Amino acid sequence: LVQSDVYQAYVDMANSGNEEAGTLIRPLRLIMPLYDEEIYFVVRTDSPMKTINEIKDKVMSVGLIGSGTAQSATTLYRLMFGQPIPEQNAQHLSNEDALAALIVKKIDVAIIVAGQPAKLFTDMNPELLQQIRFLRVDANAPETARAKQTYYPATIHVSSYPNWLKEDVPTWTVKAFLVTYDYNLRDTVGNLKRFADSLCANFDNLQEHGHPKWKQVKLELPGLGKGWQYYPPVERRLKACFAHRAAMQAAAAPRAVATEQVNARPCSDPERLLLLCK
Repeated sequence: LVQSDVYQAYVDMANSGNEEAGTLIRPLRLIMPLYDEEIYFVVRTDSPMKTINEIKDKVMSVGLIGSGTAQSATTLYRLMFGQPIPEQNAQHLSNEDALAALIVKKIDVAIIVAGQPAKLFTDMNPELLQQIRFLRVDANAPETARAKQTYYPATIHVSSYPNWLKEDVPTWTVKAFLVTYDYNLRDTVGNLKRFADSLCANFDNLQEHGHPKWKQVKLELPGLGKGWQYYPPVERRLKACFAHRAAMQAAAAPRAVATEQVNARPCSDPERLLLLCK
């Protein structure tokens, strides 16, 4: 799993001449986009901070070095404030260690990237949960306008944490992609093709019974920006599966279409305005 801002950062660095970034990113291939991951800005309950734009110059955990969380946290901070996080203020802790350090007042903010509901919070001791809360996006802050260049508005829902949150919290989100390597060994290619078939065949089951984030995933392969490539063997397999699903759905539709055509009649202006007919 790779976050879209992380992937793009490597593509940009490679295009600017960074050989190491190019070596890392060029063999990577996308399988498909998945879901949005929320960015949580966690503070202690007694913190004077209320909104995300107040974290400037605070001591914070931004995630482990090399992690997607660290890349998202540092990129978002730079966008908002026009400068990197001061070195003395950035700590690279795991999510669990960051929350522990936050509660004992060793840091002011813990930045965590995870799809909601995040197991980190749902499994957390209820007494400890009461000692922390999330910062909100301030829609009117200039830092918010700058963050929108790369990140998208999102909402942390009460329904994700019903025994903790009292109201929805606006925040930021980043897209997660499923990524593989440009494999060409026959057995590995075969394994990935079977994975693509299984993913497509079981997609409805995943949406119905899997993690709630599966409901955000769409069976589609959207166009990609420069420097981004799908993995061809899987791309062909998924497109064939998508076409087959569409054909099956279309085959089940004629009876409904015929009925609609029989009942079709001119649509009056009042009905059209009320969206009662087309």
